[in-house]
Amino acid sequence: MRNTPTFSKAKELATWSIFELLATFTAALPAEALTTFGNPDDYIVTAPSAFDGVVSVLVQEITEPDLFNFCSGSLLTTGRHILTAAHCLTDDLGSLNSANGVVGFELDTGDVILPVTNYFIHPDWQGDFLGNDIAILELGAIAPDTAQRYDIYRGTDEVFQVGTKVGYGNSGNGNEGEVFFDLAKRSGKNRYDSVGDIFDPTVTPGALLAYDFDNGLPENDAFGFFFGINDLGLGEEEVFLASGDSGGPTFIEGAIAGVSSFTLGGFFPVDIDPFFNRSFGEFGFDTRVSTYASWIDGILSRQSVPEPSTMFGSFLVMGFGILSSKRKKN
Repeated sequence: MRNTPTFSKAKELATWSIFELLATFTAALPAEALTTFGNPDDYIVTAPSAFDGVVSVLVQEITEPDLFNFCSGSLLTTGRHILTAAHCLTDDLGSLNSANGVVGFELDTGDVILPVTNYFIHPDWQGDFLGNDIAILELGAIAPDTAQRYDIYRGTDEVFQVGTKVGYGNSGNGNEGEVFFDLAKRSGKNRYDSVGDIFDPTVTPGALLAYDFDNGLPENDAFGFFFGINDLGLGEEEVFLASGDSGGPTFIEGAIAGVSSFTLGGFFPVDIDPFFNRSFGEFGFDTRVSTYASWIDGILSRQSVPEPSTMFGSFLVMGFGILSSKRKKN
């Protein structure tokens, strides 16, 4: 985890202008898995479902080979490419820091684990969470036919639309924030309130979609409090990001509209508690996929046909078993 604000730091931030928040907090916590409005057990996804193409991603670091980064991703139309977040694969400056990786599919016929044989990180990603947090993994084999393939959302009308979020990792509820990790896939909904540019002029224009975690109370409506964009949420359907969901999809009309990127929180008095813990009253940000449609199409059109690395694949399968003790970020 990176630069988690202390109790006093959170109160101090609340006295600054909203434009200073992101600039001061550029090392915001990367997003990871879903916290929920209600009981987290009620949001678990089991196969078969429309989300069998949403995968868990495990990658080994180059600089610290005993550490594995855990994220989420989604299968694209080729059946051989996974859309995810760039920060899952890089160091703090945006340079590739992943040597070996695997993705896991949960299917009604059993789990399938495939090796990653190539990484494509957006060339403008610099590790600063100001935009371009998007990457593609190329697999060593075609995904099983029962795993859904997803197209990307190409419209620019995402703001104010309700999206369905899916991901793995930490969970909990909005009153307590993220409190446990169980490797379960969960889904739920949230509404995009704005583009991310509203937070700071240095954000790459059109690169981010932003939302908040609502509990139905005006005093915890973060976008209402800071920007006058009032919305009290979706009730029991509402979910938010926590640790393990980075790279996971937000679907609009069945297409991938957002890639989970990072969160901001702990801003008194709108946050339900004074901690940055993915609870009610915090902000979430997705990479806006429509902005990167041409880049994605270009990667998918490549004719690379890599050979799978079964040695690294077998090694990283064991990594899934020790994930809870080795997991570092995301």
